Amino acid sequence: MNQLQKHYSGGILTLLNSDWPIITKLWMTDLSEITKMIGDTYGKRGPVSQDPASMMRSYLLLILTNPTMSVTKWVDELKRVPLHAILSGFEPGNIPGIDTFYDFFARLWGSEKKNRTHKIKSKRSRKRKPKKGKKGGKAQTTTTGRVKRLVECIIPRLNHKKELPADRLFDFFQSQILTVSGKLGILGGVEQLNVAGDGTPVVTARSKPTCDCRTQGIANCKHPRIYSQPDCDGGWDSSRVKYFHGYHLYMINACDSPYDLPLCPRLNAASCHDSVGFIVNWAEFSQRVNLGATDKILLDAAHDAYSIYELIDHQQMEPIIDLNKRAKKNLETVSDIQISPEGVPIFPIGKKMIRMATTARDTGKNEDVLCGTTNTCETPCSTAKYGRTPRAYNFGILIISLFFSLLTL
Repeated sequence: MNQLQKHYSGGILTLLNSDWPIITKLWMTDLSEITKMIGDTYGKRGPVSQDPASMMRSYLLLILTNPTMSVTKWVDELKRVPLHAILSGFEPGNIPGIDTFYDFFARLWGSEKKNRTHKIKSKRSRKRKPKKGKKGGKAQTTTTGRVKRLVECIIPRLNHKKELPADRLFDFFQSQILTVSGKLGILGGVEQLNVAGDGTPVVTARSKPTCDCRTQGIANCKHPRIYSQPDCDGGWDSSRVKYFHGYHLYMINACDSPYDLPLCPRLNAASCHDSVGFIVNWAEFSQRVNLGATDKILLDAAHDAYSIYELIDHQQMEPIIDLNKRAKKNLETVSDIQISPEGVPIFPIGKKMIRMATTARDTGKNEDVLCGTTNTCETPCSTAKYGRTPRAYNFGILIISLFFSLLTL
């Protein structure tokens, strides 16, 4: 505030009304914890380093004002606009260089390796495009049974936290953003948290050649290429019905938040299926986020897999999942009644129930086709006159896939 009064009171420089929302937001934001978290990564000898809190505040200001601007151009912007330098915590005329920003980013990443894969890839190591989704649907998983094997591997390890390179940044996000948001009440009820998960494509640049074959007219080049973001690959965007190169961002959000605030983001390769992204992201979320117990979780039809229900049941949550229209396998329930892909209850003898009526409670009443005035079933499963009558709650399209309330009589 002293810097603002010094440079913007009674001089040539003035503040506009549109500047005050950003000034207020950064004034209220306490980022001093980041200095405590990574302060020990800086040497005690040599010139005094820039305050990590100021570096973080400057990068947040970049995202708030010019999210598409590069760090190189942002350093020029800090030198050109004193207001941005002051809000970042720097004194005009003493702006950190480009290398200082990238050095700060490296200290947030707890690994000597910048990426999970190699930067230079040969043509043999490049992945093929994934198959397209059918009729506007999402692409299938690359390997049959992958979701089941992944769930079987994850469940025994949910209580064993694995250290990840991004843990420093996520610890700051958990303690200084999620916890504060929970206390302010903008995440909804944190004691019984309701969350939603979904994936979205993030398009990036692909690669650069290491040769000049294209300028020589050679189209089928077999030389390696340089990938500035080697963790990316090709994926299928079912929403825009086209291929893309980049990341698959899987995000877990707070359902009850009026702003749909994010709780746990994770970048996967573009070829990663939503179901796989959910399993990996949920393992990290459950090990790192300490807001409260999760009560309900909302997912789309890409997550309609029996193994995912097992994972959710193991975590003692209530799933709300859109049914996959192309599912061919009957779903098991806690009783001896199964659920068909169309949501119709099936008796133990394999016969489907028939829908008899819709009650005032907006529930569909299903009855035994073999029961009426006379029970003709050879192996009756109920002593009631009309057999068993499960009720299915109707939400327009049946999105509640934790089946119905099954009545035993």
